[in-house]
This record gives sequence, C-alpha cells and structure tokens, in this order.
Amino acid sequence: MWRSWSALVLLAAMVGGVVGCGGGSGEDVGAGEEFTVRLAEQNGSGQPGTATFIPVDGDRTRIVLELTNPPGVPQPAHVHYGSCDDLGDPLVTLTSVEDGRSETEAEMSLERLAQGDLLIHAHKSDAEYEVSVACAPIGREGGGIDY
Repeated sequence: MWRSWSALVLLAAMVGGVVGCGGGSGEDVGAGEEFTVRLAEQNGSGQPGTATFIPVDGDRTRIVLELTNPPGVPQPAHVHYGSCDDLGDPLVTLTSVEDGRSETEAEMSLERLAQGDLLIHAHKSDAEYEVSVACAPIGREGGGIDY
C-alpha cells in the first residue's frame, strides 16, 4: 500500500512539474525586457557597435545605436529585412548616427523587433550610402546578444 501511495505522489509531482513549466504563454523568457545586440563592422570600417532595444509601451521601442570610431559626418541607419550580406528594404528609418550615437523611438513593438527576421544596419554616409559600416541580426536567439 505504501509503495502504491508513494508512486502516486511521485507521479503527481512529475506531472505537476511538467504542466507548471513554461506558463503556456508562448512568450520568450524575458519578453518585454530590453536587450542589446553587438554590430559587427563591415567593409573594414573599424566601426563595430551595439544596439539596445528598450520597450517604451506595447507598440513602440527606443533603439539606441552606438558605433565606435565615428566619422565627422552623419551616418544613416535603419532596421531592414534580409541579412547583413543581402539587405532588404528599410523597414524603420533610425535617426542618423552622429558622434557615434543614434537614439530613435520606433513605431514597432519590442516583440516584433525580436522575432528574428530583421537586422539593424548603418551606412558610411549619405554620400557613400551604398557602403555598409556595421550590421547585426536582431533577435532574442543566437550569438552576439546580451540580455
């Protein structure tokens, strides 16, 4: 009898532990919390950097982009579809990077930005727009991301 009762208690604990994991919301751990990605330099620019994504409210996110070794001219920056090797069209235009820093309040939720199909990218200048200087995929999974 004791063995049967012990087995039943153990089984109930195991089932309760499995059901209790994850909360069933489908959200990533830390969803809604700011995160930072590291941008890799491109084309020998010497301008690696970081982009921090901070929730403002459900539909807006503050994006703080910082690049090292800034030139003396503004650098256009965007959120794009695609990959760092094959940029898609800009989805969000960020404030140009000046003195190594850009801060933009984007009309896009943090959750949407973190889905993994977007990237953040900076150009050398308006005059040399086709030259990429820094890029990183945006998302909560994978390398180069700090939470």
